[in-house]
Amino acid sequence: MKKISIVIPVYNAENYIVRCLDSVKSQSYQDFEIVLINDRSTDNTLEVLTNYQTENKNLDIRILTNEKNSGPSISRNFGIDNAKGSYIFFMDADDDFADDLALQSFIDKTEGNPDIVFGENYFFVEGKLTHSKYHTLKNKKDVYTGNEILNGFFSTEWASVVWNKLYDIHFIRTNNLRFPEGLLHEDELWVFQISALAKKINFLNRKTYNYYYSNSGSITANVGIKNLNDYKAILKEKLKFAKELNLYDSNDRTENYIRSFAKKILLPKAVLLDFKTFRTFYLEIKNDFSSYFPRKNEFGLAPMIAYFLYKMKFDEKFFLYGKFPKYINPMLKI
Repeated sequence: MKKISIVIPVYNAENYIVRCLDSVKSQSYQDFEIVLINDRSTDNTLEVLTNYQTENKNLDIRILTNEKNSGPSISRNFGIDNAKGSYIFFMDADDDFADDLALQSFIDKTEGNPDIVFGENYFFVEGKLTHSKYHTLKNKKDVYTGNEILNGFFSTEWASVVWNKLYDIHFIRTNNLRFPEGLLHEDELWVFQISALAKKINFLNRKTYNYYYSNSGSITANVGIKNLNDYKAILKEKLKFAKELNLYDSNDRTENYIRSFAKKILLPKAVLLDFKTFRTFYLEIKNDFSSYFPRKNEFGLAPMIAYFLYKMKFDEKFFLYGKFPKYINPMLKI
């Protein structure tokens, strides 16, 4: 038997954590431990967890508590440090397994000692089952090795999400894989790193996980300075990571991927704010590319010209209602 450490960061999850835990409890494969990381919840979550532990003494449940409210990255790192299993599986507290055979399906796919096993998932929006092209696996074979893995990632054959994957704990610890502390969108960096470092990935051809998405509560639904700063920090970490592993030399698609992250994700969000903010982000991104990817002169446009180009492409209100002067006048005063 191969023990699985199921790590679940929990914050103010009193209304749905029992559903999540019940789905783990009902698994046919029972060689697991549940590592609950209470991120200093302010509701009755800790009481719910404690009661569940008391009522299910037959389950291997540990409740760990962060020193302060720290976010999912620190919680997951805490889980990695304390996991006792041969494999680790991350769940979100509001998700659950698709059926009772999910863990058994993952274990069945560990033959051949893959670094990671990817599962398929159902996708719920506001409680309704829907289709998400982004979250759908598009792998062409059951097993990927070597360069197939990074190429598959660059081809968006799997989503940048940490959940619904079974990781060999030796792979995680040997490569010192950690989640960036204090940052939103931490999955973006994590999945890039595991895809670059893994030697072998196996894929399941069945649904194993229910992912619940809420538009109203989504971090990505609200764009602000915190989001942008965290995206920029992740971009810098991607640039550094690619340089450390010589990915620019081994795979030309690396530079296209990182450049695309800056030009299609970060800057389109920054341009929806004001010009001063956009200029700051644009120049900082240019400097990061110069430091970690100096072979090409990236982001060589003047910030004002770049701002207008992004406005025209990504801000549908740019030309509406005679608002063109609205963007010109403030910039002329800077």
